[in-house]
Amino acid sequence: MTESKRQKSGFVARLARWAINRTDFFYRQLRFFWPTPIFAWGGKTTAVVTRFDDVQEVLHELTTFRVPYAEKIKVMMGGGNVFLGKDDDPERADEKSLFYEIMPKEEAIDRAKPEVEALADEVVEAAGGRLDIAMQLTQDVTTRFFGRYFGLPGPDDTSTETYSDWARLLFEFQFVDRGNDPALRQRVDAVAATMRDYVDGAIAARKTAMGEHDDLLERCLQFQAAGRPLTDEQIRNNLIAFIVGGFPQPPMIIPQLFDVLLDRPVQLAIARGAAKDGDDERVANYVFEALRFFPLTPGLFRTCARPYTIAKGTRREKVIPEGATVFALTRSAMYDDRVLDRPAAFRVDRPWQHYMHFGWGPHLCFGVFVNRQMTPAICKAVLKRSNLRRARGDDGRLVHNGAFAKSLVVEYD
Repeated sequence: MTESKRQKSGFVARLARWAINRTDFFYRQLRFFWPTPIFAWGGKTTAVVTRFDDVQEVLHELTTFRVPYAEKIKVMMGGGNVFLGKDDDPERADEKSLFYEIMPKEEAIDRAKPEVEALADEVVEAAGGRLDIAMQLTQDVTTRFFGRYFGLPGPDDTSTETYSDWARLLFEFQFVDRGNDPALRQRVDAVAATMRDYVDGAIAARKTAMGEHDDLLERCLQFQAAGRPLTDEQIRNNLIAFIVGGFPQPPMIIPQLFDVLLDRPVQLAIARGAAKDGDDERVANYVFEALRFFPLTPGLFRTCARPYTIAKGTRREKVIPEGATVFALTRSAMYDDRVLDRPAAFRVDRPWQHYMHFGWGPHLCFGVFVNRQMTPAICKAVLKRSNLRRARGDDGRLVHNGAFAKSLVVEYD
């Protein structure tokens, strides 16, 4: 990187941090003075929901506040859909329940945690005292673990980095691209087709070699062979959805929570001590509290299917009109002092229900149980190193590429 580019990158990073540090002040004013602003722009109506109870209400009312994912899922799947993109109906419930049998919650502890911790230790040890937490560590570990666990390690001629880039592109299209960028869509069409072909090929190949693996693809085929209602297309589409939802999240959140911890030497020291002592529960407490200060996303979008009175019976009740886009600000909710005790303080004794890191309600992230284990497992591999610190200069600052963490370099002895 040239010196001018380095300076520009550093300025952008500092500007982003300045804005982020003032986001919560802005949200606090909204919660107090205007908890549910509704406004029209360009012929579209948007409602922003800021208070904890109201955000919960939106995310629970799935028949009224519907998920906006189906159309883009159909693009990626060549016309199909998955339970993520479906509203609250028996078909969605049955499909989600079936995949919880295929991917049992208990495996988060029994399998994901030890495998991820071993992979992370391997990467941190090999880095030799200087490590990019974003791409070098978290992207690599997450892609390799999920690739093995799903039974889809990527095409033979595709690197781990490229495979992860595919998932990140499709994630951006699904969850970030609110403006329907035509250039992005063109790239998505090509990558999605490649992904479908790859998974279709993997399914066909596995059918001639069943019984040789223990991964989600194998289990899907075993369920199918046992007469469970699971077509090849459902297997393909849901496994692609797991790739798109699973690969990008840890590389987004782990650099952000480390950025918070590195600015708090007292909390960092305690978290490092817990990691060295093997106190995994305490490490997790520090990791997820740090993430509250810089979460995955500011909020979740929904579409209002009928006129609905939010916070009915209170002084702040307001009618959200049919067809409105609703932005439920989960980040704001996690700072609401009507529910959280001293939200501006870093506290590790908060109940889990005060966190909305992985959503809330019927569309709680399907992978929440794995994420709750693998996130602190990856962090632990870094935290237990001696003299952990930011790298000098701009390398030690968190840099984003759009919604995604691009780099955060740390050093250790």
